[in-house]
Amino acid sequence: MTERDYYDLSGRVALITGASSHGIGNQSAKTLAAHGAKVFLVARREEKLQEAVAEIEANGGEASYFAGDASSEEICKAAVEKCIADFGRLDIMVLAAGISGLSERSMEDAFNTENWRNILAVNLDSVFFMVKYGWEECAKNGVGAIIPVGSLASWHAAGSTAYTATKGAIRALTQKWGKLLGPKGIRVNTLYPGFIDTDMTHGATKMESYINSVIGKIPLGRYGNVDDCANAVLYLASDASSFMNGQHLVIDGGELA
Repeated sequence: MTERDYYDLSGRVALITGASSHGIGNQSAKTLAAHGAKVFLVARREEKLQEAVAEIEANGGEASYFAGDASSEEICKAAVEKCIADFGRLDIMVLAAGISGLSERSMEDAFNTENWRNILAVNLDSVFFMVKYGWEECAKNGVGAIIPVGSLASWHAAGSTAYTATKGAIRALTQKWGKLLGPKGIRVNTLYPGFIDTDMTHGATKMESYINSVIGKIPLGRYGNVDDCANAVLYLASDASSFMNGQHLVIDGGELA
């Protein structure tokens, strides 16, 4: 008797937002493809998307893409439609598009209306619209998995006012959507990364005093990398987590503890 591979995603299709940069979305796409999924990448920078698709295909995977701003409802609808046109189905959604926005150095920054609207659009609207247009497709084959990407700011005040608000909302929606979509055959579980070395944070890793203060808060004594998160996404996307729904997976080296 052959032992079942619970991480085998052969025949499934995954749509990943925020997939063009060196970050959680990009690495998750590569990891899911390596385990058999066809991956559909969504981000704003077409050249970077083309590079990611070429790399996945060079390693034997199947990939396609849609270039556009996922904060737009029309773009999210069009992206889902193209995913179905290219691959015929949609099973997994990894919603990793996000920005940190304006650094909060003053009360004026904290209550900057333009920054508020921009961060809510990218970090929250993109998740809502992708789920709005993708959930019915994810429900069709009984293996649906929706994986938003939150933050430690989902659990305590960290980052700007707007950033903390969006990530707190993602945590609440995880439980709401877990209840709403679970009966449809879709599991909704969120990944909460701690400090991860990505394009968005890489500059900070060059600041020795800052990194030392960050690592001092992490019991494992290091900051995370994109593989740490992509492997967690694989778990949430696969049958290995088939009885997990409406839940929270924190990948932070113990910082939240």
